[in-house]
Amino acid sequence: MMTLNRFPKVQTLRGELKRSEIRSGVRYQLTTEEFILQRSHRTYRIALRNILGLVECQEDEFRGAWVRSGVLESGGHPYKIVATLLYLISPAGVIEQNSVSLYTRLSPPFAKQLSHLLQTTIR
Repeated sequence: MMTLNRFPKVQTLRGELKRSEIRSGVRYQLTTEEFILQRSHRTYRIALRNILGLVECQEDEFRGAWVRSGVLESGGHPYKIVATLLYLISPAGVIEQNSVSLYTRLSPPFAKQLSHLLQTTIR
């Protein structure tokens, strides 16, 4: 029997929820205003207006980034999200990170919808 991971409750989503997926123990949410990624007790929030780019990356680059962090996702295509500002929420508190690259795996439909929203977001 499979048990679902319990994700921390996300304080009020900003914008209209467009897509939500759970794959390999990771929850992905996309609204008209932000991208949210949750794995176990960590939540990453990035306002779409703070995303500079979304690039599909090579497996080597992806693995290198996740080996350094001690976590390796499976499923989906590897992407690098470059942002000017990211909020990392953990049980220890909220950390504001500037000029970051977040590596994650996205399903093709999720990546397509995120890319579309980024093109229509006013920065």
